[in-house]
Amino acid sequence: MARAPLINDITTDFQRPPVYWVKPPKRPEYNAAKYRKPTEEGYPDLKNLALDFPPDVVYSRVQALVAARGWRIAARDEAAFRIHAVAITPLMRFRDDVLVEVRPGARPGTSEVAMRSKSRLGRGDFGANAKRIRTFFADLQR
Repeated sequence: MARAPLINDITTDFQRPPVYWVKPPKRPEYNAAKYRKPTEEGYPDLKNLALDFPPDVVYSRVQALVAARGWRIAARDEAAFRIHAVAITPLMRFRDDVLVEVRPGARPGTSEVAMRSKSRLGRGDFGANAKRIRTFFADLQR
């Protein structure tokens, strides 16, 4: 297994990364110049998720999955279909900020989900943020 890149801020969308709008971490902006290349090399599969359901339906499912994972809701913007949640790691109890945005898809009645997961501490995350996004997207597709 390849080593995880030494980064702690993972997004599925380099062009329009989800942004913090309340209670951001110390560095709320996404540093594409720093993180894009290692993210693409380390996690080439992480892209926005396209779904054949309208945004309101997908957003309801996103909310249910966030609740099922026990993530604390820091903010919710129902009109824009976005959530800022805080995930707490099981072992060390680190807090990671998770942003999920449900956007209209390319075709009517479809959606695109963008996600960002950022550790509050450290320079690297040992792949935890990428794993969080992968498992969330896998469950969202079910």
